[in-house]
Amino acid sequence: MLGPIPSLTPVHIHSGPKPGATPEPAETTPIIDIRSTAHSVTVAALEDGIRVDVLAGLSKPYNEKELPNLLLYNEEGLRLFEQITYQPDYYLTGLEIDILSRHAHQIADSVPDGAILLELGAGALRKTALILDALEAQEKNVTYFALDLDKPELLRTLAELSSRYTHVSLAGLWGTYDDGCTWLKQINDRPRIILWLGSSVGNMTRKEAGQFVRTFGDVLGPRDRFIIAIDSRYHKVDNIRAAYNDRTGVTRRFALNALSNLNDLFNADVVDVSCFDYNPYYNEILGRNEAYFRCRKETQVRVPSETSILIHEGEYIRFAFSHKYDRVEKQLLWTAAGACPVQEWGSQGGDYTLTMLSWSS
Repeated sequence: MLGPIPSLTPVHIHSGPKPGATPEPAETTPIIDIRSTAHSVTVAALEDGIRVDVLAGLSKPYNEKELPNLLLYNEEGLRLFEQITYQPDYYLTGLEIDILSRHAHQIADSVPDGAILLELGAGALRKTALILDALEAQEKNVTYFALDLDKPELLRTLAELSSRYTHVSLAGLWGTYDDGCTWLKQINDRPRIILWLGSSVGNMTRKEAGQFVRTFGDVLGPRDRFIIAIDSRYHKVDNIRAAYNDRTGVTRRFALNALSNLNDLFNADVVDVSCFDYNPYYNEILGRNEAYFRCRKETQVRVPSETSILIHEGEYIRFAFSHKYDRVEKQLLWTAAGACPVQEWGSQGGDYTLTMLSWSS
């Protein structure tokens, strides 16, 4: 059982920067292992689950096949995604930075002194740092927790900010979203602010998104808040298409790396990556980008100890989608989550927003 504020077990970061990198400070970074037997899994079990999903998805009929998006996020995938966020075509990061640059102090105004700030799926912290900088400028003694299942990534990103603040304390939570929600239930003697940036909500179906936000809302009290970033449908269609198929080809490399990761996962030549290309499609009716692999020539998927699966030339395999929201869809999301929007900060064109939610009880 966790106490009100669990003790932090320091994990040492080993110095020795990569060539050309800024040396990391020789300090300890507090990391809490919140993985529970109820919700979390070992790496081996997680990989087993992905293998099951791969087989199930590839066993579907022609043009209905799919692969789990978790294949995207191995070490190389995380590196490539970070590159994507720096591409001019990937407007989401630029708009979010614009909002935070203009409104970080207003967001910080809404965070009480002594609060806990929990970020879901933290990843790189260059956007979050804008909020933390504003909290530091206001001399608020808050504790920032970065939640992620990738422990090396937690260590790396927190190390970049380890000597930056006096009033803001930094720590990592090593676990899943479910683990974070369970952990949060034990932290009820301080105001709790949840931060979910990057329009990550778009990676879920609209129904899943409402259920997910409600799960955290069921834990939060009247003084707590949930800040969520959401991209809209209101961009030019060509801009949305370019965001998921940038002119430099980083997104294409990011996507195809998932197939290489699939081979690594099974420790075999399951797919011939050269037989596939990345083919995104923006579905204007459903308001979402859909990411597909298109088979360039007929090939066989050979999973060890399984019957080979024929993939036809021209066949599509979906592996991800990114939902966009119009105003009505956002209201439906708040309703499904049982949440009340308290304040909203938008990009200058109003096509990307950060919304602060609350729950009455």
